[in-house]
Amino acid sequence: MKGSGMKEVGTVHCLVLGATGYVGARLVPRLLSEGHAVRCLVRDEAKLARLDWAGRVEVRVGDVTDPAAVRDACDGVDAVFHLVHSMDGPDFAERDRHAATVLAGAAAAAGVRRVVYLGGLQPAGPGTSAHLASRREVGDLLLAGDAPTCVLQAGIVVGSGSASFEMIRHLVEAVLPVLPVLPMPDHAWNAVQPIGIDDVLHHLLACLQLGPAVNRTFDIGGADVLTYRELVTGYAAAAGLTRPLTVAVPVSVPRLAARAVQALTSVDRHLAGPLLESMAHDLVCRDGPPAGLPPGGATTYAEAVRRALDGEGAAGRTPNDPGRSDPGRSDLTSVHVEQVRAPVEVLWQVIGGIGGETGWYTVPGVWALRGRIDRILGGVGARRTRPERFEPGEALDWWRIEAVEPGRTVVLRAEMALPGVARLEMRAEPAGEGSRFVQRVTFTPRGPLGRAYWYAQLPAHDFLFAVTARTIAGVASRRARSTV
Repeated sequence: MKGSGMKEVGTVHCLVLGATGYVGARLVPRLLSEGHAVRCLVRDEAKLARLDWAGRVEVRVGDVTDPAAVRDACDGVDAVFHLVHSMDGPDFAERDRHAATVLAGAAAAAGVRRVVYLGGLQPAGPGTSAHLASRREVGDLLLAGDAPTCVLQAGIVVGSGSASFEMIRHLVEAVLPVLPVLPMPDHAWNAVQPIGIDDVLHHLLACLQLGPAVNRTFDIGGADVLTYRELVTGYAAAAGLTRPLTVAVPVSVPRLAARAVQALTSVDRHLAGPLLESMAHDLVCRDGPPAGLPPGGATTYAEAVRRALDGEGAAGRTPNDPGRSDPGRSDLTSVHVEQVRAPVEVLWQVIGGIGGETGWYTVPGVWALRGRIDRILGGVGARRTRPERFEPGEALDWWRIEAVEPGRTVVLRAEMALPGVARLEMRAEPAGEGSRFVQRVTFTPRGPLGRAYWYAQLPAHDFLFAVTARTIAGVASRRARSTV
């Protein structure tokens, strides 16, 4: 099918995979503003509905690893934007490989005329990180398919809500008030070419104008080549903060550093780890973009940071962004991921039965003790209440249900007396022949007392929630075996 070409004028019918993600949520309104028709394949229709352009797109519900769902979504479209990166668990490379294989086959079968994939800049030498190797592998799989493909390779994307940018922002604003000397791994002196989100969107849209014979990779970057250290000091300068004195630490331990990042920011270690591993390499453009520079030229790092801080244009936040909603907030997170030898439906049955007389699948008596302490402090205690079904606003023991995606996700907000706001998200995801349980605890501290509370209770809570995650996975696996 390669060589069949794109439409030169008029409406392009586009499918966006990853439309509720950071880049996708900003690309869709750009496509709509240029008169293109947009279809989105999403797992959570409710999450998409929170975006102000949701009513202007066609929605298909399904997973990017489901061949039937992707084939159905590709039917009748001219171009597919693949913006899905699975970096919330240790098996992200396998999931992304499977999704790329599914898309390549579906795009070929549907006669898609252009596939656009946003990957990552690659180091010049033979060495690389698992994160970057996975991005390259996905691009190669799509390029080997029958649909003409454009792979854009970008470095750190600068904009409010971008994971790498939020990691820089949180680290600077969390560390500087208490530690004016900022220790950084020696890899922080390697070179990187960041790119503003507005420039990324320009290049993505430019791919629609490429000729039918184009099937290749392009590097895209901003105006500046900086060190990772300069990203940190440059952010501090743009934010009006005192520039930290940075000191090189000759030992780089990505896993340990990822846990430190998780403790200080809202970026969990499964996402921070691969990003930190990539710091071991110089990541700069060695090739030109698909269609020249954006209007006015490539954006400088300082300008991209300024736009992000001011909430301008595509650099502003969307309702689904993982970043902070205000300059004074810095969420702290703890994540546990368990592989489950059971279908998603069985795992969700276990999640949906939690609380009340069933309990929370952790060390016996611990939540009862915590409830008694909470009563003394004026909280709700460990009340045993369970609604007939999960609905937003219903009480579930000492939690209040905030959001539900039936069969997949529930988000709870703690009503105990705490120096901050605690949330618990439990998610069931398909994974190969079984499923995966993702459990995320998020805490938004209120001032120094809230942060001190988080670190004081972190070892105990991390242990207790790890027991919960492993037990839920085990119960679901046993339940699946008993029904065979």
